[in-house]
Amino acid sequence: MRKMFAPLELEIKPLNLDAGKWLKDAFQDIGENFMPSNIILDKTITGIGATSMELDSERDSIIIEPTVPVIQGKVRNNPFLAVYQGCGVNDIKSYISNEQIKHKKLLSTPEGFWKIKKACKELDIDLYGRFFCLFDECEKLTQDTDYRKKITKPVKDFFSFQCKAFVSATPLKVSDPRFAGFKKIKVAPQFDYKEDLKLITTNRYYDDVKKYLLEDLKDSPMVFLFLNTTDGINKLIDELGIREHSKIFCSAQSVDKLKKRGFKDVESMYQEPLKKYNFFTCRFYSAFDIKLEQMPDVVLLTDLYEASHSMIDPFTEAIQIQGRFRNKFEGGKRFKSLTHITNTRLLDTKSEDEIDAELEVFQNNYQHLQADYEREEDAQKKKAIQKDMERINFAEFTNEDDDGNVEMDYFSIDNLYNEELVKSYYQNADTLKAVYENCGYFNVSHEKRFYFWGDNVKHKLKQNGVTFQKRCEIVLEILQQNPDGIDAHVLELFHEIADFKLIYDVWHEIGLEIFEKKKYQRAELEKELDKCKNEKKRFCPELLELIYNEFVLGQAYEMEELQRTLQDFYDRFGIKGKVKKNIVEDYYEVSPSYNKKPYTYRLNAIKQI
Repeated sequence: MRKMFAPLELEIKPLNLDAGKWLKDAFQDIGENFMPSNIILDKTITGIGATSMELDSERDSIIIEPTVPVIQGKVRNNPFLAVYQGCGVNDIKSYISNEQIKHKKLLSTPEGFWKIKKACKELDIDLYGRFFCLFDECEKLTQDTDYRKKITKPVKDFFSFQCKAFVSATPLKVSDPRFAGFKKIKVAPQFDYKEDLKLITTNRYYDDVKKYLLEDLKDSPMVFLFLNTTDGINKLIDELGIREHSKIFCSAQSVDKLKKRGFKDVESMYQEPLKKYNFFTCRFYSAFDIKLEQMPDVVLLTDLYEASHSMIDPFTEAIQIQGRFRNKFEGGKRFKSLTHITNTRLLDTKSEDEIDAELEVFQNNYQHLQADYEREEDAQKKKAIQKDMERINFAEFTNEDDDGNVEMDYFSIDNLYNEELVKSYYQNADTLKAVYENCGYFNVSHEKRFYFWGDNVKHKLKQNGVTFQKRCEIVLEILQQNPDGIDAHVLELFHEIADFKLIYDVWHEIGLEIFEKKKYQRAELEKELDKCKNEKKRFCPELLELIYNEFVLGQAYEMEELQRTLQDFYDRFGIKGKVKKNIVEDYYEVSPSYNKKPYTYRLNAIKQI
């Protein structure tokens, strides 16, 4: 247990949920017609109608959703207001003032909440007393705050609401002391809700993804792939040659980037028609609904060598992803298969004690500056101290409210601990399998695939600053462990690695000793390889057959005629260098005659080669 900023231990109250029932039914069974206040609702499973329960409730509500696609799906064909880019303060004022809408329902991104706040102030409305505030998919506050700082902006306001709740099927523990006194309601399904999941751990990511998609799922009518790196999606689509059969859903910024690269089917909002292969980044992992007419295959992807942020947390993201599929088919199934393909890697991780120690130092330094700032009377000096406070490490764990007051951002701190925890899951295949089993949501089957040449080798070879000699040493070490040769298909996986083909060809054609002999000089090794290849071509069966068919044994030929003919043959076979007059002696036992010009060679017998 972490010592600093330890998560709160909240009182847990179970809420039974029977098969075929909705969350509102479970609450009504215990005499609650509304979602209670001051709770963190752990739904346990997705799709049981928590947000719908609040949207249908007979009270005014503000529901804060993590992303725009979620909001768009919920406001479609409903008298709700979507608050994000394009919706202004005046739009909100008009909606709230509309007397024909009895119960006001505003769905906002965290970044758009300030507009609601401003609209209510201008309308002289008691924001915190009138509205119930529901923070949906609340784990996103912790998971996304490292790259999306404003997501936690409404948290201070959240605690000012008289009626409020956090909700998710996968809430994370919280350390913010303002949650003291909250209760955690844990939904307890009275039925088997576990899903079958195949975990494939591999050290050759692209090879196994390609095999799985193009072979195992070749007959699948539709595949949904969840991978949190647009560069990784781009590379995978091109590796598989499936551009015309693929559609990508990602952020608006990434849409622009991918369209510049020639991708046409790219969207920032979920919309049909779909393609056979449909790719989604993390903004589509939770909350929005996918309703299909046929069962898809669902594939979760993680490539730690392409992007460490493609890690999928089994306790949260894996559960949320499978929960996007809402339509049920024969046997209650929502998808044909659920598979996570990932490589593993020894990532640098910090223990809770190490994070505690870091945070203690960061906080102490920040507090010293804060004390100096409060004591200082000179305005310029105060400004200088404030700049220092903004630059030091602990500043990333603070937030400034609308009045300019700086307060602790506990979700940023929780993010730091959580990120390190998730990294620890991917240290090896067995650890990740155990984590999936421990999260309690999946029936896990595990395929552990290990290849002689893997992603770790490619990563070493592609790192910046690796010298040619070091590259040689890495490749040769593995080649020497497998002297019987490397499968051509495996070699193809390394085609983009600088110098790999040269190193492999020199080792394969000449041997290991030449590297030391030529002191790992690229130019010298290239010369030796050219010489070796030339020699092989000079004595290849096709050339030998051509030569032996051209000349008659026992006959004398002019030396220059032999030279011209052999030069022509060498040029045809791409053999470098100028042919000398005596080169024929490499192929025949000869008797030269220098008695008179033109000089001749008599070809006595074919030389044993």
